Amino acid sequence: MSRIANYCEVCGGRLIQQRHGGRIRPYCQVCQQPTYFDPKVAVIIFALRDEEVLLVQRAMDPGAGKWALPAGFIDYDEAPEDAAIRETWEETGLQVVIRKLLAVFPKRDDGLADISIAYSAEIIGGEAKAGDDAADLGFFAAKRLPPLVFFPSVALVAQWRAGELALQP
Repeated sequence: MSRIANYCEVCGGRLIQQRHGGRIRPYCQVCQQPTYFDPKVAVIIFALRDEEVLLVQRAMDPGAGKWALPAGFIDYDEAPEDAAIRETWEETGLQVVIRKLLAVFPKRDDGLADISIAYSAEIIGGEAKAGDDAADLGFFAAKRLPPLVFFPSVALVAQWRAGELALQP
């Protein structure tokens, strides 16, 4: 995802491209402030029920129609664990409790996240029902997986299928 800034968020002055801090950045000639773009950080939940992994089918691009682990973006005032619980509820109607930090992924595909934080979770309640930006949801055995999208989902599911994903602390 490209990020564009034309005006300074501090004083409103027009920005130019200038080297600052070792990189070319938007820079304000008026107040001498560089513009830094914050990364988009997403959270991902890996949850099992009866040895089947919880996946959601994407309702929109990127990846519309393909399947991924429940995921979403962290709000500016939210802890990553809280965001993971909220996003799982919004997309699946399921209540989860975080069990373990699994991995932190850099951007490696066409997804919108720059950084993804993955957790294992236990389903503790709720009614499984697709919501928010999920077209459908399902629980899938390792031998009958639908087409997956996004590097973190593909990598985590592959580790699980290979017996290499430690889900409990």
